[in-house]
Amino acid sequence: MKKNLFIVLFVGLSLEGFSQFIKQGTIIGGGAFEFRTAKVKDSDSKGSSFSLMPWAGYLIMDNLAVGGLMNFTSSSSETGAPSNLKTKDSDFTIGPVVRYYLDQGVFVHTQAGFGSSKSVFEVGNTKTTTKFGETKFRIGAGYAVRITDTVLFEPIIGYYAETSKDKSSDTKSTVSGLFIMGGFTIFLK
Repeated sequence: MKKNLFIVLFVGLSLEGFSQFIKQGTIIGGGAFEFRTAKVKDSDSKGSSFSLMPWAGYLIMDNLAVGGLMNFTSSSSETGAPSNLKTKDSDFTIGPVVRYYLDQGVFVHTQAGFGSSKSVFEVGNTKTTTKFGETKFRIGAGYAVRITDTVLFEPIIGYYAETSKDKSSDTKSTVSGLFIMGGFTIFLK
């Protein structure tokens, strides 16, 4: 999978492309989506999550956009016997986004998010709800594929780190790794 992704990125970068020069003062908006699945090796534990990330930005100088982003995530997981635990999570974060476009459609993307989440744990007929503070960070690189003069499709690959802090016990946990996401960007002005 990783090898195929790098081949696609290499071929895309090596093709004669358009100059992704975006002028200062341009307003851009868009959104990204992400779907993740997980399975714990040698167990019955599995899960999935879906995220939507609408964002808007303003080019403060040629090719450099700064703006804001919202992140809505919903996830679920379950473990098999003997615990038969089911978990449903939802979170909402907002924060800054910075993107710098290079020539030929390549760009660097970074974002941070701050907010809260709620987890509902269910074992048998017993449900427990826990609230968390959330901090999220992503940095990656992508390639802008021009669909029309004002619409781009932008896949991104990079690194993420997410920290959750239990509001009742001050317990922290951090998850990090690689991500792949895709989204669209529209030039509004």
